[in-house]
Amino acid sequence: MTELNATPQTGPLSGLRGRFLLLVIAIFLGVGSLAAVGFFRVSSQIINKLGANYAEQYANQTRARILAKVQRELVLTQKLVDSPLLLAWANDETNAGLKAQALSELESYRRLFADKSFFFAIDRSKNYYFNNAANEFAGRELQFQLDPNEPSLAWYFATMKFVESFDLHVDNSAQLGVTKVWVNAIVRGANNEKLGVAGTGIELQGFLRDIVRSNDPGVEVILVDENGFVQGHSDVALMEVNAQIRDEAKRKKIFDLIDAGVQREQLAALLLSPDHADNGRMTLQSNGVRRLGAISYMPELKWAAIVLVNPSQLTSLNTFRPILIVLAAALLATVLLVSWLLNRLVLKRLGRLSAHTQVIAKQTIATGQNLVPLSVDRPDEIGQLTQSFNHMTRTVGDYMLNLEQKVSDRTADLQHANAELAQSSRKIMDSIEYAKLIQNTLLPKAEEMQRCLGPHMLIWRPRDLVGGDFYALYPLGEDGFLLAVGDCTGHGVPGAFMTMAAKATLDRAVEAHGADQPAAVLSALHTGLRALLQTEAGSGTDNGLDLALVALLPGRKSVIFAGAKLELWALAPDAESISVSKGDRLGVGYQKTPLTAQFTQHTFQFAPDTRLFVTTDGLLDQNGGPRGIGLGKTALQQCLLAHRGASFSAQAAGLSAMLAAYQGNTAQRDDITLLGFAL
Repeated sequence: MTELNATPQTGPLSGLRGRFLLLVIAIFLGVGSLAAVGFFRVSSQIINKLGANYAEQYANQTRARILAKVQRELVLTQKLVDSPLLLAWANDETNAGLKAQALSELESYRRLFADKSFFFAIDRSKNYYFNNAANEFAGRELQFQLDPNEPSLAWYFATMKFVESFDLHVDNSAQLGVTKVWVNAIVRGANNEKLGVAGTGIELQGFLRDIVRSNDPGVEVILVDENGFVQGHSDVALMEVNAQIRDEAKRKKIFDLIDAGVQREQLAALLLSPDHADNGRMTLQSNGVRRLGAISYMPELKWAAIVLVNPSQLTSLNTFRPILIVLAAALLATVLLVSWLLNRLVLKRLGRLSAHTQVIAKQTIATGQNLVPLSVDRPDEIGQLTQSFNHMTRTVGDYMLNLEQKVSDRTADLQHANAELAQSSRKIMDSIEYAKLIQNTLLPKAEEMQRCLGPHMLIWRPRDLVGGDFYALYPLGEDGFLLAVGDCTGHGVPGAFMTMAAKATLDRAVEAHGADQPAAVLSALHTGLRALLQTEAGSGTDNGLDLALVALLPGRKSVIFAGAKLELWALAPDAESISVSKGDRLGVGYQKTPLTAQFTQHTFQFAPDTRLFVTTDGLLDQNGGPRGIGLGKTALQQCLLAHRGASFSAQAAGLSAMLAAYQGNTAQRDDITLLGFAL
């Protein structure tokens, strides 16, 4: 009686509970890691979006502050240059009465300007009038004359030449010893001619302090004109140097502060855009630091405010740390709750079921001892499993009572079946051996092959004991012959039967048309096989063969070849490659080949000692090698070329060795036939 062993005890981590605990920990770590990666990625995107929005808002606020500070001065300046009294004085500067009235009006404007200063330059005399917030030059407002040869005064002549209405730019006046943001407006006469330039200035340090400098970390404000020249920057030294450069073309541009050439081109396109969208956002890299940029245009001033924000300084990931902690705690609480519920609802009940199985294993169920069923506490899946287990224990108890008798009965039945199977196997093998004997009788004997072909090579390897490949010889005159190499549908016993049918039909076709008419023989073979097989179209079966016929005429000077999907290879003594004569792309005996199909006949004159080869596709399709693919024509031809100077037996040995090495442990895929001979 067979003894049922108890269930082996499991370790703390090898059981279901331990594996589940490890799985929960792995899931928590994996999901937590993915959640952390996603959180940091989303947080970075949020920070970048906040930074971009902040830069845009800051740029708009900067524009508003500039316009509030500059626009009033610009309006007053335009009002000043439109004064009839000042226009009259510009046309008649030597008139003492006009001069006194004009200077008095300029003084009133000076008190209105935020900088408490004015300048008035008359182009006809090149006289430059100026007074400052301290009223330092009252009564002696004429300061100097504008000399076109003085580089520091180039701003005036450039303004007269290029500016049509007004202009704002930062400049250092060497004559006055001040650096300001100058508001320059053109003074025009009654005929719209340019009479001079007038305006005021805004002290640069105060302008930068109020507008450009930012107390917010990671924020930088840059003011540029429409050509990209820097007119305001938080770097005071840069602005001082820029203001003192007399050649404006050499002053710093915003593009000089950008690292990447592509970003410079993008920024230039935004600045030169004719429509000037309300805002332009882009990413810029300055001094090796990636920053988010926003542009706010001021068409009234022909300036633009560019705000660069470093997102890492504006808002760091530490800001989102409480959210990450809450998410991690929520994930951990979820995992712990699921683990507790699974342990209570599944694992503990499965453990109780497992313990009961060990009790059953220790009972002597072979004697039919009554087994105590396990109680079903819930009508769920585990409850159903418990009911099935109780049923199983009852069934096991019943079967164990008469197990030996059942085993004995089954063993006797199995032995009887094995004996019948062995007897059937012997009969099948005897039949296959006899079929092999019959198939071998259809093939030409070695003596006949030697007599007709002379020295030759033959590799004929059915995949099973019998196969679907065959070869045949038919004498033609005194020393001629017709050689046939065929590959029938299937292999094994079905293929062997096809070779018998094909060989018998081929014999009749050769007898009817002669061994020197391979093409006619192929056509007759096709019609004969179709009549013999009587396969109906659409029946699901279609049988036939591929065949090569090579006729060597008496005198052995001409070779006639006709093929159905098989080729004739020729290797001349002095050739560097094998020439291939293809057969027709039609099979013999198949339904898809028309019943009236005509095959092509080729006649060749080969040089003496030319070697001719015919092979079926079993050798070409044999898979192997490192990639497990078919051998192919190239490898076979290279092997034949490598042994071209050797005897046929040596050539066959080399080919067999190559095939064995390529095939390795791979099973033979199909029947293999290769036959070669020399002229």
